Amino acid sequence: MTRVIQGLAISAIASFGSVASADVPFQQLADFGRGSSPYDVNASGVIVGLVSVERPNGVQFVPALWQTPSSQPTELPSVQGGYAVAINSDGVIVGTELQSGVFGVAAVWTGGQRMVLPDLGEGGSATDINDAGVIVGSVILNGEYRAARWVNGQLEVLPLPEFDAPDGVIWSFADSINSSGVITGTVRAPSGTPSVALRWDSEGVAAIPSGGLETRGISVDNLGGVLINGYFDGGINRAPAVVQPDGDVQVLATDLASCCGAVATTMSRNGLVGGYYYSNDEAGNFIIKGVAWVDGVFTPLAMPAGQRFAFPGGVGSNGLVFGYATDGVTGRSIGGYWNVGVEQTTLRSTVASGSPGQMVQLSVESFRASGANVGHSVAARVGGTLLGQGITDGMGRARMSVTIPPSFSGTQMVVRYTDENGAALDGVINVTPGCRAADLNCDGTVNGVDLTALLAQWGTGGSADLNRDGSVNGLDLSIVLAAWGT
Repeated sequence: MTRVIQGLAISAIASFGSVASADVPFQQLADFGRGSSPYDVNASGVIVGLVSVERPNGVQFVPALWQTPSSQPTELPSVQGGYAVAINSDGVIVGTELQSGVFGVAAVWTGGQRMVLPDLGEGGSATDINDAGVIVGSVILNGEYRAARWVNGQLEVLPLPEFDAPDGVIWSFADSINSSGVITGTVRAPSGTPSVALRWDSEGVAAIPSGGLETRGISVDNLGGVLINGYFDGGINRAPAVVQPDGDVQVLATDLASCCGAVATTMSRNGLVGGYYYSNDEAGNFIIKGVAWVDGVFTPLAMPAGQRFAFPGGVGSNGLVFGYATDGVTGRSIGGYWNVGVEQTTLRSTVASGSPGQMVQLSVESFRASGANVGHSVAARVGGTLLGQGITDGMGRARMSVTIPPSFSGTQMVVRYTDENGAALDGVINVTPGCRAADLNCDGTVNGVDLTALLAQWGTGGSADLNRDGSVNGLDLSIVLAAWGT
């Protein structure tokens, strides 16, 4: 299915805009002395990327993580190396593992354990994962790249719009997915041009009209805004732009002194953009310098001492921009980050009440001083066990239905709420005395009498529908068995 986004409106085209007064300083990450490149950070502050390590056959790139910006990296398991590029709030990591005979394979690491994702027999790569665990990337078929996503480990090749390439051969890539499942990427000729930025959502696939030439989809935020690269001044200089779902286009400002524009490489789910631009140092030497756009403001990132080229590759909702720098001579990359700072997120919840075994509705708001966090993932846990997960609405409110464990005997259950910005809050569910939901005849014990009552209502929506999903089924039977004898 092909859609065209209507209502195109270019809201800003600028070669020079607001520029931060001072370069944001660079802070180096620890590595094994051979170089590194970080790519992403999650709500808990865990960083993922790659490090260079010494092997008997030479230096090898391996996927790695840093528990904190000040910690030593930990190597993730792989066959012949690779790199990790994204991590979600649950600590699930995705990336690409290098293997003989193929360019690479899409991989996922959970709890330190590695799993190769299915492909079409010729390899592929994974580029992003959201808090629902949906992974996006690409797979290879007959030497051609196809945009893909994996849901519960199952591969789905994403559809494409009509696209004209000189020789009829086209490649496609899915690069980013937001918390609501909206995906962005690119369709292009193998040579790199022509190219068009794409958006995949519940309505299908759409080319993203922006007024730009040779556009490519880079990242999507939680409002559905897509970060693209293209030419917006008749094909002279490259520039990034953010295209909103209503078609509004904001071309991001670049440095007036830049010879060739700027390139965006990454965007956080709350809209913080990172990339690089071309410039000259004080001695007149050509350099490639990192930049962040903070609320649309062009913010140069300091070049590490002795380096000439810097490439931000990832950015977190916490305001940390990650990347690496190199001197262009030794080949070693110096990994680190720039802290550009963002508004802190606050959570606020309502108090819920219910009885053991009863389903209750939880509500929690995620917001900053400037407004609500829309489209953000919020999780509710008790003692580390996930009870439910929701996506915030236009008011920043996430709702989720959870069941109070039938065996719970206290009067108050503490719920730990966390969102993908790293905010956390302890809320409560007041647990009222009375019959357990599984005690259908309310005689004080969950036993065969209650089981008989449940089976008599099987397939209906009667009082034995303990989880209130509209039907008495195996889920309700599980609740009764879990409370058996209490």
